[in-house]
Amino acid sequence: MLDPLDFLAEFTQHIPPKGSQLIRYYGFYSNKARGMRRKAAEVAEQPGAAATNSPLLAGEGQGVRAARCSQSWAMLIKRVYEIAPLCCPKCQGQMKVVAFIEPLQGAVIEKILRHCGLWNPSTPRAPPPEDGWVYEPDADWDSHPASSDPPGQLTFVDIDEFLATF
Repeated sequence: MLDPLDFLAEFTQHIPPKGSQLIRYYGFYSNKARGMRRKAAEVAEQPGAAATNSPLLAGEGQGVRAARCSQSWAMLIKRVYEIAPLCCPKCQGQMKVVAFIEPLQGAVIEKILRHCGLWNPSTPRAPPPEDGWVYEPDADWDSHPASSDPPGQLTFVDIDEFLATF
């Protein structure tokens, strides 16, 4: 059993100082080992390069990493939308990602949707109906007899009156 102050003194020794690095990578996960694996993978992917049985390449090929990423995002979409994004809706075959279309490529998106027969061009909105009322800030307010209050002034109405007319 420790005295409460002694307990607090022992407990606070485990709190790291502000700004200290808490996570350090050694061995397989260190930056140096990752860089060596990447260089070895680049050398192995070059045409005419001899196959190497380096332990640094175990499971770190570019194709393996890309397949793992595509499986993870596809799995998340399947969980959320309950539809497999990499499964063809017509033949149920496996599809692969060919390209990603950025939002700034509107012409490309329109071309793809036109080809698929899904393009639905939006028609411009019709102008508002003309009822003869046009607000002109410099106009004389006396020419509009429908209201007694000039624009820009607030009219206070009792809440019961407001709700009765609402």
